[in-house]
Formats: sequence, C-alpha cells, structure tokens
Amino acid sequence: MGKKKLTNEKTSVLYAIIMWALAILCVYPFIMMVLISFRNQGDIYMPLFSKARMTVANYGLVLKTRYFGNWYWNSFRTVAVSIIFRLLVTIPASYAFSRMKFRGRSLILGILVASMMVPAEATMVSRYLYFKQLGILNSSLSIVLPEIAEVFYLVILIEFFRSIPESLLEAAKIDGASHLSIIIRVFIPLSGPALATVVLFSFINIWNNFVDPFLFINNTSRQLLTPALRFFQSSGGANVPMQLAGASLSVVPIIVLFVFTQKFFVAGISSSGIKG
Repeated sequence: MGKKKLTNEKTSVLYAIIMWALAILCVYPFIMMVLISFRNQGDIYMPLFSKARMTVANYGLVLKTRYFGNWYWNSFRTVAVSIIFRLLVTIPASYAFSRMKFRGRSLILGILVASMMVPAEATMVSRYLYFKQLGILNSSLSIVLPEIAEVFYLVILIEFFRSIPESLLEAAKIDGASHLSIIIRVFIPLSGPALATVVLFSFINIWNNFVDPFLFINNTSRQLLTPALRFFQSSGGANVPMQLAGASLSVVPIIVLFVFTQKFFVAGISSSGIKG
C-alpha cells in the first residue's frame, strides 16, 4: 500500500513538472513581448532580463496613432456583432439537432461536420469574389457573415444540450411550452458554462483574425486591430517595440474576458467533452 502511494506521489510530481514546463513555454513569449515593448529600438536584441533602458514612450506613440482608436472600436464592434448573431443562429440549431427528430438530421449534421475538414485558405478566392459581388468588401460584413455559422460551436452546444435531462424537456412540454419557450426558459439558463465557452472561443478567434480582414478590408480607417498592427512602421523599417506595444494592448480585452469567464470556461470544457 505504501509502495503504491509513493508511486502515485512520484507520478503527481512528474505531471506537475511537465505542466510547469509547458506553462513556462506558453508564457515566455508573452513576457518577452511585454518587456521588449518597453524598450528603445536600439535595445531590442539585448538579453531579455538585462538592464536595458525602459520607456513608456512606445505606448504613447501607439495611443497617438491616427487610426488606433478606430481599429480598436472596429474590432470590438465586429466581435460583438459576430458573437450575437452566432448565438442567435447556433443555439436554435443546436437544440434542433440535439432534441428534435426530423428527416435527414444525421446526414445534414454529418455534412456540416465534414465541412470542418476544408481549410479556410481553400475558400479565400471564392469568398473574395462572392463578397465583391455582394458589395461588402471593405466593410465589417465581410468578417461578420462567415463567422455567424461555425460548425465547431454548433458541436459544442449539441453535446451540452444532449446532457440536459430529458425530464426537464418533458415537463416543459406538459406545461404547454413551445420549442422557443423551452430554449429560452430551460436550455439557455442551464447552458451558462457552454455559452461562456462559445463566447470566449469566439472572442479570441475573431479578435485575433488576421487573414480575413487583411484580404477583405483595404481601407485603413476601417481595418481591424490585429492586421492593423503592421502599420506601425518607421522610415528605417519595422518599429518592433512600437508594434509589440500595440500587440500588448490588443491582448488586454482577451485577458480581461478570460479572467471573468474562467470558472464557466473550465466547466464548459469539461461538460462539452472537448479535449485539448
């Protein structure tokens, strides 16, 4: 018994060491980004934890950039609108696939899941031509529309909705509740962790989206924040500290959102069966 306990303790220590190593590998680039953002251009190649001269001037230059406020607002607006419409579409669709029986349900869901295997890069040209015909190039609609129906989030909510006890659904039907009432009064209140997971993942993916706004939005003032960081240039080339200062400011909303949704996020990951 004592030998088994000792083995378990050694295993736990080994797992802890591995997890700490992975955590350091993940956090180190972020620490590097923040520290270099406080340096002068000539000190960027000095050792990371050396006594380099520190300055906040880079952040002042970023905040004084002509369109920086526009870029931040454009990103917030695009993310908010995309998430709202994504939930409006995904929640009823997830309810239908998880609780309603209709002809071709499995086939339709299979086709949707299979579409996840097609990389987004393979559809860039067709999307560009399609958006050009619709006249929505150089607008946030070219970013919002593709984000409304993402199969990944549909699968998350389907798995969570299937875990809700059938007795609650039957009780609501006995009371004469319609499908819409069941969604609003039963499924949504019980789906806080799953919805928090969808919102957090959606916020991160849309906020960090570089390729789509880079291709579909050419107007500088309408650009989103992540691809707009490339505009932080100096006459001698890229102003690395200034770019990293802008990148540091761009991750603040993600960190704040994660802090406030961490509890629901972990619960949603566990209940939805998502594995890293």
